[in-house]
Amino acid sequence: MNLLKSSLASLKTVVSPLTALFAGTAFVCCGYASLSSIFAMKLNQSQTPTSIAGIILAMYYLGSVLASVSASRFINKVGHIRVFSAFASLLSALVLAHAFSPNHLYWAILRLAEGYCIGTIMMCLESWLNTRANNTNRGLIMAVYMITTYLGASLGQLFLNIPDSSGYILYIVISILFSIALLPVSMTALSVPKIQTYKSMSYKKTYQASPVGFICCITSGILIGTFYTLGTIYATEMGLSIYEVSLFMFFGVFGGLLAQFPLGKLSDLMDRRYVLIGICAVLVFLAPFIHFMIDKGTTALIISTMILGSCIFTLYPISVSHVNDLIKDDERIYASGMLILAQNLGLIIGPIIVSAAMQAIGSSMFAFSFSLISAGFVFFTYKHIRNKPDINYVSNTPTTPVPVAPTQAFNELSQDDTLADKAKELFQKKIS
Repeated sequence: MNLLKSSLASLKTVVSPLTALFAGTAFVCCGYASLSSIFAMKLNQSQTPTSIAGIILAMYYLGSVLASVSASRFINKVGHIRVFSAFASLLSALVLAHAFSPNHLYWAILRLAEGYCIGTIMMCLESWLNTRANNTNRGLIMAVYMITTYLGASLGQLFLNIPDSSGYILYIVISILFSIALLPVSMTALSVPKIQTYKSMSYKKTYQASPVGFICCITSGILIGTFYTLGTIYATEMGLSIYEVSLFMFFGVFGGLLAQFPLGKLSDLMDRRYVLIGICAVLVFLAPFIHFMIDKGTTALIISTMILGSCIFTLYPISVSHVNDLIKDDERIYASGMLILAQNLGLIIGPIIVSAAMQAIGSSMFAFSFSLISAGFVFFTYKHIRNKPDINYVSNTPTTPVPVAPTQAFNELSQDDTLADKAKELFQKKIS
């Protein structure tokens, strides 16, 4: 009992100052996850070929790729809060623009723009969170971040059940969610990272910092992109009702949510590479069974989908934590951009390749692709661990949370890594 109380107190200490960021994350993810499923369903209902639908939906991830290589300039120029607010506002407007026309080219362009907005927003959030973390709690903070992400995303899947005879209600609801996401982040008292001191990190340098973490981001992108963009189409082709499709999408994301905390905490206690290889090894053997369980009743559907989600949705936060263990604070924004780029390359590749395989071979390729891709990552990681068994971690200064409503003096103090270090420095000057 004392251990549980101690763990909860530690969790509260780490998480409570970051509540505004997590709240903004939840609303954004709820909106974009439901948006992706709604688009996939509308494309399927209009009898759009699966390969064409995959390309249209993948444009979203191409936009995120473009954001990962260019959005850091906006953050460096005007700061995290202003960039988050601007692109969340633009995203709200883009959602409503879908109601004007169902033209495929028009939707592809809108999806590209939406991907750019989401990629920029996520770069703001992830780089901000990682500057508030250190090697001893980064896995925990990223786990809570991903729990928030997937809680919002899983709830967003249930929006498929909202009656929408006009075809506009869902767009309006999602636009409202993106607008609400502005409130907690725009009004947070949490100090933002300094914007003048970030160092550039190239694609190659990020890979060299952690080949396993970088490749895992790509792998994660392939798996998540396949699930989000093709999951609705796959479940529909398997004969599931709209209600069952929403359950399939909901519990897939919800399974990832439940697994975040235990696996994130485990990754703080051991070499994160072993956690990653273990997750993918489980996925290699269990993914094919999902195809045979999905239409065997609601219970089988829920259990099989939760297993799938618990594996595919935990790879990214652990790989991001692993990379951030090996870099310095002033490299984090560009590293965040490169990791988002890596994941989004996977997010583009996955839907295009798997949708083509599904059209050529059958819907079973949706489930079997998870096993094949995970097997490739297991082989790569095992080979890398054999060649480089030890890791040289970068020692980061622990971060103490700032108060919820700091005074101006507290804001100045909080610009340093810790208030304790600042107090110690002032004390040493006084006694000298």
